Amino acid sequence: MADAAWAKPQVALAEAITAAKLGQRQLARQLLAELVERDPKNESAWLWIAALSEDKQQAFNALSRVLDINPNNQQALNALALARLQESSIRFGSGGRKPPSGDNGHQPGEAGQAAATSAPLPAAWVCPVCTAPSPRAERRCPRCGILAMLADLEEFAQNKGVNEDAVHQAMQRLQARLAKQESFADRLLMALCLLNLNRSAEAVQHLKKSAELQPGHTGVERLLGKLSERRLILAVDDSLTVRKIVSITLERLGYRVHTAADGMQALARLSEETPHLVLLDITMPRMDGYQVCKVIKQAPATKSIPVVMLSGKDGFFDKVKGRLAGATDYITKPFKEATLAEVVEKYTAARTSQPGGLMR
Repeated sequence: MADAAWAKPQVALAEAITAAKLGQRQLARQLLAELVERDPKNESAWLWIAALSEDKQQAFNALSRVLDINPNNQQALNALALARLQESSIRFGSGGRKPPSGDNGHQPGEAGQAAATSAPLPAAWVCPVCTAPSPRAERRCPRCGILAMLADLEEFAQNKGVNEDAVHQAMQRLQARLAKQESFADRLLMALCLLNLNRSAEAVQHLKKSAELQPGHTGVERLLGKLSERRLILAVDDSLTVRKIVSITLERLGYRVHTAADGMQALARLSEETPHLVLLDITMPRMDGYQVCKVIKQAPATKSIPVVMLSGKDGFFDKVKGRLAGATDYITKPFKEATLAEVVEKYTAARTSQPGGLMR
């Protein structure tokens, strides 16, 4: 982390906490270790070290450091009491014997029991999207349904039941934070949100920014490499429902999908990154599909891209007009997922099999 960030311990601590929320526990522990080396009296950092420790004794040591700094830190006192109580219960509970209560052999009073249970150890895991806590690391959040770790891409595509409202709310918070200050962890979390929404093409941009902020991060580089191998599809339709169906269907089949709501947005997307295939609605505001197709086919940089027209009509005239505009093929809406998959595979496979045909 940059020295400028270390000038503000709260910034360094926030980076570590965000890494922990992303499931990057090793990175979080590393950041916290660096923080307490520079700021050894940071109570919050030691509490998080205790929460993230995989070794019970290390957790006890971290909590003891908190009490060395502040003997009245109630969270550390209660956490130690609860941890010791749980340890005694595990050791003696199965044999039917009562756990020991202290050196004098008496059971602790109600006040002592309350102190031991009122404030548990800091959560070992917190969902990076809905902030639901858990005593153990979760691969999939039981509350909002997101895959909370940057795992295999196929897992994101197959994950169902994601609370999209929660993800969008998290993204709004991240955008607000990123507008104030760039952050490797926030960029990584934004990519995680987008992958859970089956928007891997947009996730790439945030992963690239993460790689710039922390060069040489093997996890980010590996994920970027896998995503860049996917064929890119541009889906253009003024219907949000159609765009969503196309995106989810193709993402689950291993494609990256950019979407656009009209012709002007489509042309802007084409200037950012060249796709392997364009799926193009005919009836759209500002520019219809025929006009957009003509522009694509007239530009030297895009003329070789296959364009498949999408139409709510199965008319001979529309097909002829599409061919005249330069369209490669034609699909009638509503279409079956199998039909869409077959057409996309047909033209992207042909495209990538040509010498120099694989686009980045």
